[in-house]
Amino acid sequence: MVIAVNIETNLWDSIIEFLIKENWKVSYKYDGIDAGIDFGFLILKKNNEEILFGWDNWVEGEIKCEEARLKYIEQQLGVSFELGEPENLKPEIIELYRKPAIKKWWQIIWLKLFN
Repeated sequence: MVIAVNIETNLWDSIIEFLIKENWKVSYKYDGIDAGIDFGFLILKKNNEEILFGWDNWVEGEIKCEEARLKYIEQQLGVSFELGEPENLKPEIIELYRKPAIKKWWQIIWLKLFN
């Protein structure tokens, strides 16, 4: 996987909208009180592939995905990404936000099975 960094906020939002139109599904979206103001974290999934999005108002957007997927996005949107070290998609941050996603997934299954 590769990580694109320093993605301008409007472009970052446009990439998410583009992928959702291509049938990517939101499997997790950070919804804390500062969501969209100071911080954002999103996981999109399609088939067995996922794309992670991190954002804050200081370093702006980051995307973590397979290199081929990032190249596809570049080609489709006519942009070029800078690869680098992330601020918001560090392993410890990803792990922190994956846990609520897993918890919500189990809650959904539990409700479907027993309600």
